[in-house]
Amino acid sequence: MKKRGNWLQNNNFVRLISLVMGVALWIIVNSSPNGQVSSGLANTTQVLHNVPLEVVTSPNMVAVTQSPARVNISITGSILDVATVQAESSGIRAVANALSVRTGIHQVPVIVENVPTSSVNYAPQPNAAVIDLQAKVGVSVKPEIQVVGAARSGLTVDRPISSVARVLVSGPDTMVRQVTGVTARVDIAGSGQSVTRIVPVLPIGKDGRVIPEVTCTPATITVTIPIRNPIHRVRLVATTVGTPAGLRVVSAISIQPAHILVQGASRVVDGLANIVLPPINVSKWSGTQTVQVPIPSPFPGAHLSTPEAQVTVTLAPRDMITVEDVPIVLVGKKAGVTYTVSATSTAVTVTGPAQQLSALQPSDLVGYVNVSGMKLGGKAKLAVSVSLPQFVNLHSIARSFVIVKSGK
Repeated sequence: MKKRGNWLQNNNFVRLISLVMGVALWIIVNSSPNGQVSSGLANTTQVLHNVPLEVVTSPNMVAVTQSPARVNISITGSILDVATVQAESSGIRAVANALSVRTGIHQVPVIVENVPTSSVNYAPQPNAAVIDLQAKVGVSVKPEIQVVGAARSGLTVDRPISSVARVLVSGPDTMVRQVTGVTARVDIAGSGQSVTRIVPVLPIGKDGRVIPEVTCTPATITVTIPIRNPIHRVRLVATTVGTPAGLRVVSAISIQPAHILVQGASRVVDGLANIVLPPINVSKWSGTQTVQVPIPSPFPGAHLSTPEAQVTVTLAPRDMITVEDVPIVLVGKKAGVTYTVSATSTAVTVTGPAQQLSALQPSDLVGYVNVSGMKLGGKAKLAVSVSLPQFVNLHSIARSFVIVKSGK
């Protein structure tokens, strides 16, 4: 049979007794200035200072003001129980219960809840609070986006885009009545592209101040400020019509300026690649000429950096050559289909500036046949077209048709 151990020889038990006696002695010594010691040493009174006072109301009511905001709680009981309450006082709540009262100013009792032990007497000081209750109301308001700062020079700021169309403003009736709008501020200072921010929404009165005791739902919204570049550098393109006099052809076209700046709505300017000038009629020209050509507006409301362009059309002696072994390629082929063509090259006769033709190579020209309309397993006689360099014109093709077969 095991012998029962001596408690006094247990280190943990001795430490616990020492801790309790130390706390009790501290309370006795320090109780006189803050509270009062009862006639014996068994009981004492201490005060928990500045405990927040919570007001409990029904969901459709709200406390506009309360007095006081904090209370003191006097705790009276045995030295050990009071010490326990002081050690665990963080969970104690002082509550003003206004669940059963209507709108108006009321005096309601203050009670103490969530106490560590019921062996102690709890006395709130004061034991009543004055509460101003109002009905809780809510209104739906369209948020106003305030754009602060400026984007980089030359950029256009479009209309803000909000993640929500309406915001619920709720709170005491008298406070909600003072709300004239809900605002969200987005800073775009120095931005060179569209800005997206998550920003708080604030209930604002007519004087621009934030109205207190009012909440917004949602409290934050996502706002996008589109920033676009309405000015684009666009290339000018010039073309000619007609045939010059004598054995001369167009050998070069130059434009001044080669590019212009176009300003307008971003959705239109963004897709603008070039502007084609009105064709220049070179009929009966015998030499190089420079003409002023008006630049057409690419879309209604467009602003151009200059209204005209200076176009120089250069004429050169005309020549004719035949280029052998120009490759023939098939375009429009279908996946998984095999094509057989009766010829893979042809001879092409072209005209153009003598200097340009003297350097022409077979690879500079491409003969092509479109087979996209052929049926599987079919056979067709298809025309050969030729892709030519600028200022070179087709005179004739030695093999203008080929036979093409398709199959698996």
